[in-house]
Amino acid sequence: MIRSLALASLVVALGVGHAYEPSDAVKGEIKKLQGVWKTAALTYNGKDFLADGKLSINFVFKGDVATIEANDEVKKEYAKIRVKLDPSTTPKIMDMTVLGGVQKDTVIEGIYELKGDELKICAKVFGKDRPGEFASPGGSSIVLLALKREK
Repeated sequence: MIRSLALASLVVALGVGHAYEPSDAVKGEIKKLQGVWKTAALTYNGKDFLADGKLSINFVFKGDVATIEANDEVKKEYAKIRVKLDPSTTPKIMDMTVLGGVQKDTVIEGIYELKGDELKICAKVFGKDRPGEFASPGGSSIVLLALKREK
């Protein structure tokens, strides 16, 4: 019993188990993301995936969670994601944790740029090398998304 209390005290003293409290800047960025975003461009490994018009992906943000609206193949992999933002860096950082789908619990490291009703996201889909620029060269496992807010 004493050991359990000591361990519990240590956990509390170290701050383990406390919820992450985002800064005001992060809260402001998350607020700007709210709503429906339609994919205007999607490049992966240097290839345009929207050119044939067969793929349509929407991100519906509510709080720090985005529900993915797309075909069954995409939703099976990435049904929902939680975003963690750091707008204090250049470029700004966006980490996406997959909450549902085959890729559940995967963390995708990326960067983002938010200008009014336009959002760019560039992320390494496989691996832990965060992109340093908004580009998706062939063989890179990097996706580059351009999204526009639906009104």
